Amino acid sequence: MHPMSEARLLPLSERFVGPVVRAMRVDDRREVFATRFDDDPEALVRDLVAASRFGVVLARGAVPAVAMGAVECWPGVWSAWLIATDDWKRVARDATRYARIAVLSVLARAGAHRCECRSIEGHHVAHRWLRHLGAREEATHRGFGRNKETFITFVWRLDHVHALGTETQGTAAPAAPR
Repeated sequence: MHPMSEARLLPLSERFVGPVVRAMRVDDRREVFATRFDDDPEALVRDLVAASRFGVVLARGAVPAVAMGAVECWPGVWSAWLIATDDWKRVARDATRYARIAVLSVLARAGAHRCECRSIEGHHVAHRWLRHLGAREEATHRGFGRNKETFITFVWRLDHVHALGTETQGTAAPAAPR
């Protein structure tokens, strides 16, 4: 059975990221726009696509439901992101599978020794998913958001038990980041 049995993979492009951004879950919207200068969804779409060296959109049927990617901050250090619509529950299993099989192994092949994700306090669904993927809570940042929201940094490091890509050794993954 193909590992993406339910969701379809689509390229990280403005065409497919746009519908996800415009229909983001409430907590995703709160989290994302707390770290931006404005609440312009079209600017967010352009920025996500332009900044991400690696990413994908998962669709349920013809409807994009999840967009995820990673931005290389500097050599070896990456910042991962994910936004989803209210269809998250229907594609969460596929998103998890894809993140484990492809995203972490691609980042490892790209030379990542650290991948982090900052998430707003109270986004319990995101925090639970990040922990499920092996990310560890590293720091709490009070006043991090533009309206003084608290954020938590989750991190994958090579010295963790669930190191970048170690669970996926030998598993087919997409080509290296663009």
